[in-house]
Amino acid sequence: MSVALLISSGPIIAANIPAIAKDFPAISLTQVGLLATIPSLFVIFGVLIGNRLELRIGKKRTILTGLGFVFIAGTFPAMKHDVFSLLFVSRCLFGLGIGLFNRLIIQMINDIYQNNPGKQASLIGIESAFEGLGGICLTLIVGQLLKINWYTSFYVYALALPVFVAFLFFVPEDKREIDKGGAEQLTLTSDHPSNKRPLRVIIGFGILLFVIVTLFINYNIQITPLIMEKSIGNATNGSNMIAFIGLGAFIAGFSFGKLYKLLRHSMVPLAILFLGVSMFVTTISQSIVLTTFCSMVIGFSFRCIMPYLLHTFTQQIANMAKLGTTIVLVAYNLGATLSPYEGTLVRQLFHAPSIQSLVFTNAMILLLIAITGFGVVYVNQKRSLTSS
Repeated sequence: MSVALLISSGPIIAANIPAIAKDFPAISLTQVGLLATIPSLFVIFGVLIGNRLELRIGKKRTILTGLGFVFIAGTFPAMKHDVFSLLFVSRCLFGLGIGLFNRLIIQMINDIYQNNPGKQASLIGIESAFEGLGGICLTLIVGQLLKINWYTSFYVYALALPVFVAFLFFVPEDKREIDKGGAEQLTLTSDHPSNKRPLRVIIGFGILLFVIVTLFINYNIQITPLIMEKSIGNATNGSNMIAFIGLGAFIAGFSFGKLYKLLRHSMVPLAILFLGVSMFVTTISQSIVLTTFCSMVIGFSFRCIMPYLLHTFTQQIANMAKLGTTIVLVAYNLGATLSPYEGTLVRQLFHAPSIQSLVFTNAMILLLIAITGFGVVYVNQKRSLTSS
């Protein structure tokens, strides 16, 4: 859980961007902005490399390697901050480190509680809650460190050092099961007739998650300009709404176990429905309180989807579970990386000139996805009743 505190820590230095841009006037604002988003792209590479590295050195050592990258690369800008190219490389290596342990902590929960699905679902939800908690707490710490200087805020990543030490001494060594034909076995398992449907479901959910993540992250980007466009709030209100998105995500993580038992397969379409409705309400709301509440519901709804997918895929056989969690994490980080371009694409396709029309269009897309999801759940339930 302490490792999970670091997973969503990449974008927390976004508040540094104006100050960094001021210190590097020759660098475009877009390139400076990449310092906050480029880690998401390299998380993908880290996840893929971690799959291989795990086979050679085991889960625990792979996680420790990732934590080492996060500590060294994360704090590097605080010590060497006058060369932009070095800042950029350090952020790439930081994302790589996150990717090395992102999937493995989910896999370790699965390994420890593989005979207790209920407990497993609860802990995956709590892991998601700790991701949100880390984002909130570390953002607050960054805000205080920024009062000193923009580069001192990078010392927030020193948290990785005590986490590294605690993980080294208190987490037992995992049983290494080195399989020289690991990659070949994964391919053969995926092609096996009995696993064709799970593979299709995993890919389908990956594509769905990619779309939802781009819409969700784009809302995070657009919420402050939206309330300013509607003249109902300022940048401070927008910052508060992003914090409330994190609060909603935190609540969702802790309540995921109970919600999963109650809703099961209806959970994803219901979460997407609430996501779409809340996003729609923000476009017509003239109240900052109502818009803030909707932002919290949006954070809650989104964080119901990620743990559901991770828990569902960890119930598969080992190789399919690894493939499923990998696809989920790749889809999430790819969606987060490309989310700024989603707004441009929607504006061109649907002629949405204003921010309000852009968010409205995104809400309608989510509602269509939710309706389709309910249809899929209904058909699957009818099919299972017929076959039984």
